[in-house]
Amino acid sequence: MAFDCSDHSPAAADHARIAVSDWLETQARVIGYWRDVLVSSGGNLALIEALDDHARFLAAAAHQGEGDFLQTQ
Repeated sequence: MAFDCSDHSPAAADHARIAVSDWLETQARVIGYWRDVLVSSGGNLALIEALDDHARFLAAAAHQGEGDFLQTQ
């Protein structure tokens, strides 16, 4: 389903926000999966920590505007 970028209504903005939040949450879960794969195979600790950091960032970004959000810049 294509998103109509010419629609600037509040409903369209809400739809876009929900879609982006869902996508960010999905990406955080995918990273969690790969983190678990690395942990179970004795993977590199620095890479595991980088994935943890990135998953936290994505999860926080997914909830931006829904309460407190830690600004990174």
